[in-house]
Amino acid sequence: MKIKYLILFFIIFSSVTIHAQPIKVTSNNRYLETSDGQAFFWLGDTAWELFHRLDREEAQFYLRNRAKKGFNVIQAVVLYELEAFETPNAYGDFPLLDEDITRPDTTEGKNPDDAQAYDYWDHVEWIVQEAAELDLIVGLLPCWGEYVTPRFREPDILNPEQGYNYGWFIGNRNKHLNDHIIWILGGDRLPDERVNGVDIWRAMAEGITDAVNGENDFDHTANYKTTFMTYHCYRSSSVWFHEDSFIDMHTWGSYHEKRDNERAYFEAYKDWTLANPKPTLNSEPAYELLPINYDWRDASNGYFDDFDARQVAYWSVFSGTAGHTYGCHPVWQMYKKGNPHPPLTDTVHKEWHEALDEDGAFQMQYLKNLILSRPFSSRMPNEKLLAENPYDPTGRLVACSGDGYAMIYIPTGKKVLIDSEHLPSDQVNCWWYNPRTGESEFSGKVTAQGIMSFDPPGDTARGNDWVLVIDAPEKDFKKPGRKRRNTHDLFIDK
Repeated sequence: MKIKYLILFFIIFSSVTIHAQPIKVTSNNRYLETSDGQAFFWLGDTAWELFHRLDREEAQFYLRNRAKKGFNVIQAVVLYELEAFETPNAYGDFPLLDEDITRPDTTEGKNPDDAQAYDYWDHVEWIVQEAAELDLIVGLLPCWGEYVTPRFREPDILNPEQGYNYGWFIGNRNKHLNDHIIWILGGDRLPDERVNGVDIWRAMAEGITDAVNGENDFDHTANYKTTFMTYHCYRSSSVWFHEDSFIDMHTWGSYHEKRDNERAYFEAYKDWTLANPKPTLNSEPAYELLPINYDWRDASNGYFDDFDARQVAYWSVFSGTAGHTYGCHPVWQMYKKGNPHPPLTDTVHKEWHEALDEDGAFQMQYLKNLILSRPFSSRMPNEKLLAENPYDPTGRLVACSGDGYAMIYIPTGKKVLIDSEHLPSDQVNCWWYNPRTGESEFSGKVTAQGIMSFDPPGDTARGNDWVLVIDAPEKDFKKPGRKRRNTHDLFIDK
């Protein structure tokens, strides 16, 4: 029997082939690429409860579903905010002894078939490794922000020394998978909500990095070139950490207050205009199937739908983000019926595995495909393309341009006026790209002259969204959304 377990252990943990490549910041400090220089459009999915609620079979099902849909980053948290100590994981394990951050509950061995050996931390490691085999990078939060800057409990991490030690522990446990992890500190909490909160997060970043580098010395310095890190909360991490060397990119969230949330483009553009910029990302937008304005009880304000998910995604990306993260309300909490998996809110009506195939989840890949079908790192916000953009909460126009192309997102199918002075060529090819289907229709080759009017297909209405793609003919681009040379990403060709 022991020989059988040793063979199984060797197969599962030692002889797998990991495919996902580490990522880095592009030379213009705006976007991301793989270690071999291929464009990397962050397409994230929100799976906060992945480690806590799913068993191995369920986790594989989830990860494969997301990989097939073109996602490449999975955001999940190790020490979750809700029920982290009330409900064990799928195998009856808790992460800490007596809820003590200084006492991780670990056991000898990591054989999945041995309940005594396979602990909470082994399960986290196993999922990260499974994700890597599917070309998925895990955006791993060591703990939710509540553990450092609490709003509902006493702080668990009391001082920077404990922050360093916990960071060192989790970094050491996963250092062999570091190339397949994006370390995301924070989690819904502003780092300065507590007097020493900023110092604790900095200490945790140092602890993680020292562990990865084989060091253990809390001296306020580390070689951060070996880790890729950001910080997640409502406001951009640039507010506190823009000059910190541990931060490789900024994240923020437009969150769930309302439809037509202008923060989706305002926050992106704020970071774009910073001196010494870093890539930026909307890492928590309005979740599909989530009650509008956090109405957890009766959803009297309605629910966010696939258009809401698309609208904030295109608003953010066309305003300068390095990609986008999608979320779905039943999926982030991995809700399924019955104990020990009750809904974390009263307004969840689908189980997580049913909600994996909501329309918005399919449609996110069309945005990724569109961006990667044109020169990637030259893209920049370009509102000068718009001859007019009157106030319109739902139909706000956003525009971007790059080497030989321009794009305008039109949320409501209304006419748009373009200033030809800012187009890529005197003669241009025009396309209508459908964010709902990923299909494109050639509109014609026209002369760029004066103020030009374009009228999208269909009526003016909420959700009749289109992207006007304008190309320089000499670039000989393929249809928008079709694969370009020198990209490794998966595409759905139409």
